[in-house]
Amino acid sequence: MRKLLPLLLALLMLACNRTEHNSASDPAYAMLERVAELNAGGDKPGALALADSALLMHPADTTRCWLLSEKAVTLVDMGRMADAVGVAQGAYRLAEKLHDVDAMLNLRGTMGIAYRRLGKTDSALVQYKEGIQMALAEHNAEYEIYLNNCVTVLYSESNRFAEALHYAAKTEKEALAANDTIQRLSARANIGGIYMKQNQYRAALNAMLPCWQEVKSVGYNVLTLKFLSIILKSYSSLDDYQSVAQYMQYADRVMDGMAASSNGVLGILEVKADLLGKQHRYAEQLALVDSIIASGTHNQAMPLDKMLRTKAQCLENMHRNAEALSFMNRAFAVLDSVKQSDIEKSMSEFTVKYKTLETEMALAESRRENAEKANQVLWLVVAVVLLLAVVGIMLYRRRIAAQRALLHEKQSYIDGLESERERIAKDLHDGVCNDILATKLLLATDSIHAEQYLDDVWRNVRQLSHELMPPCFSTLSLDAVVRSYVAAISRNGSRDILLNIDPAFDWGSLPQHVAYEIYRIIQESTANAMKYGDHTGIDISLTVNDGNLSVCVVNGIGTRPADGRHTSNHGIGQQTLQKRADRIGAKLTVDEADMRHRLMLIYRITTT
Repeated sequence: MRKLLPLLLALLMLACNRTEHNSASDPAYAMLERVAELNAGGDKPGALALADSALLMHPADTTRCWLLSEKAVTLVDMGRMADAVGVAQGAYRLAEKLHDVDAMLNLRGTMGIAYRRLGKTDSALVQYKEGIQMALAEHNAEYEIYLNNCVTVLYSESNRFAEALHYAAKTEKEALAANDTIQRLSARANIGGIYMKQNQYRAALNAMLPCWQEVKSVGYNVLTLKFLSIILKSYSSLDDYQSVAQYMQYADRVMDGMAASSNGVLGILEVKADLLGKQHRYAEQLALVDSIIASGTHNQAMPLDKMLRTKAQCLENMHRNAEALSFMNRAFAVLDSVKQSDIEKSMSEFTVKYKTLETEMALAESRRENAEKANQVLWLVVAVVLLLAVVGIMLYRRRIAAQRALLHEKQSYIDGLESERERIAKDLHDGVCNDILATKLLLATDSIHAEQYLDDVWRNVRQLSHELMPPCFSTLSLDAVVRSYVAAISRNGSRDILLNIDPAFDWGSLPQHVAYEIYRIIQESTANAMKYGDHTGIDISLTVNDGNLSVCVVNGIGTRPADGRHTSNHGIGQQTLQKRADRIGAKLTVDEADMRHRLMLIYRITTT
């Protein structure tokens, strides 16, 4: 886009001057218009030949000035920078004589581009800044914006990105004020290009994509391809090939019918070639580069030396090293004179160094291999150390977690013992002690009732002894221990107990600690039922269904305390039951309905 700006401005000036010239009566002026069209279309050799022919016709000074200006632009695009500077300087002197400010501004931009490509950054900057000052003095907003764009590119190529962004933002602001949509969007594209040059591809896309719909609505293909080139390169660098494919389809539609030498078209073709290389589709990449070289459509957007280098790289990737070296040498040969001299100097220095170091290449290769092996060993040692460190940390954490779990289990066990002791103490105090006191008092007055009380004391003490005796699950299963317990308390004859145990389940497969806690829950809930329930029977069931072990203890509700609460639900016994259930990860529920108290425990059986 930046190369077409002076051409577009030149065509605009030619159109404005049609009132002073007649193409039919002034053949040189008609040829000038044709030169500008050929330049815009990308036919640089044709434009140069036609410009030289028109200059031989000794045209009027104004026409001659613009012919020289167009010739300078053509030489720049052909890579003949030194020739372009000479022609532009002559044209500038003529423009000064004619006081043609537009031609002078145009030539300032052309000379700045030529100096920049010659590596004379300071000279280029002088041309741009003097042109900008002239444009400001003449209130020529169009050329001011164009030259600011040139300065943006200069700073960007010099890797002075802060200054580049400054001029790009200034250009965008001025174009907005001038209501120049194309120039504003071109400045926005320059901003995206600056970010892309810094490998900030996401920032480049963030700068470009919000304007993409506006660019499409403008319908200016050159600007559209400039946007697409940056967008495609950024997505390609981010390996977002889905987005690349999406925008490439639009680029193909825009390029249809455009000249193959167009800068925008060549930019898209460059993206396609790079993308094929990234995808290791070297044969297709080689065919694309060959087609561009064969058509002679290369220019400064994708110069021949760059395409030859791309082809050489492609051949190298295809292991065709001899051909790759040949095309790399051809690439060096077609560079412009300044670059060629630098490369020749570098090649001469390399030749001397190569001859000097040729005898040491084997030793250097051996050292390199040894160094690589040493690095591999070092990295292996580092990796092993890191792995050992990670394993050590993991083992340490597991050990700490195990210790914490053990401490928690021990603390829970201690809490359970304390609760058991508290409950038994309460039973001894409220039950056995009171019965003994009553028996002592009755011995003096009523020996028959005293004997009955002694029987009650005997049964209560026997019941407590059964509760205190720990079951042995190392030799017995849960169903056997429960049956033994129920048989023992049934012999006392105080209450009928109906026991239902699922015979199909292997009760010996339960972990010992789970069987123990379930047994204690059955034992304590049964004791609560006998102590606080009515004189109806007690139903105990142990069933297994769908991997769930269910324990249910049901008894009739006895006399409630004055506050209406059932002791077994809210006292020490209920808290102990809940702790035991939590210890094995079981769900415990207690409810009352139809004058029946129902305790339900559900434990999910895990398989290993």
